[in-house]
Amino acid sequence: MNAFARIRMVVLAAALHPFIAGNGAAPVASTSSTAEFGYAGDSGLSQGSVRLGQVDTRFTRVRHVRSIPVNRRYSWRIGGEWERLGFGVPAAAPVPNTLQSVQLHLGNTWFINGKTFLQFAVNPGIYSDFEDVDFGDLNAPMSARLIYLQSTNVQWVAAFIGNLKSELPVVGGVGLRWRIAPEWALDLILPRPQMRHELSDRLMIHLGGEMRGGAFRVAEGFGTRTGLPRLNDDDVTYREFRVGGGFRWKLRKKITAMVDGGWVIDRRFKFENSRLQLNGEGAPFFQFALNASY
Repeated sequence: MNAFARIRMVVLAAALHPFIAGNGAAPVASTSSTAEFGYAGDSGLSQGSVRLGQVDTRFTRVRHVRSIPVNRRYSWRIGGEWERLGFGVPAAAPVPNTLQSVQLHLGNTWFINGKTFLQFAVNPGIYSDFEDVDFGDLNAPMSARLIYLQSTNVQWVAAFIGNLKSELPVVGGVGLRWRIAPEWALDLILPRPQMRHELSDRLMIHLGGEMRGGAFRVAEGFGTRTGLPRLNDDDVTYREFRVGGGFRWKLRKKITAMVDGGWVIDRRFKFENSRLQLNGEGAPFFQFALNASY
């Protein structure tokens, strides 16, 4: 089976993608672990026409997920994830120094028939600046995907992600994976559409875009400290749109290194209850990840 004949599922913009056989075969037990580190450089931050200074972003994610078959048509996924966004911002800017999440990953896959399967996932956890954690910091984003294998070269995916605390409560649509040629593949699926080229069995390069971010609750005294009391205990969505490229290098049979770089074309903070939006200008980004599947 070639690389494209496997389905790689993305859950919440995630760095870890469980592999599922794309030929109607029964699910198998597997484990995936990912560690990811990234940096987006300084860019101007503004509130309307008011310039607030420069902001940069440091990103860390660690994730571990186990897939457990139940029978030939059904399997569970269970795991956990920690994510941290750190921001370098001027003291007076209404931006938290960190936004973090500690979450469970609970999911399942149902093989409807040899060409179609359905996948659900929910990520309950704490999404917060972790200054005064309470019930309001809890959240449970969800996702669903319906995959149809038209052939070994063409796969259709209807995908939806739901997060009621986010600026965009529902994101999704219909996408396509297409093996254009033996070494070329087009992946038109959010949140990471890509064109990929396999240089060898161990090295793949890619170009494309990515949407990243999440929704978090800030502390009760956050707005008071920054001179905007209406931001106290508010939900903030952080979002980036990126374009760029990179490569994936198979270091060993089950260990892959991933390096990406490019340009953040849009970076923003949106406080949902107070309707305050902060806009960031473009900036370069770089990220590195290690993934182990076993």
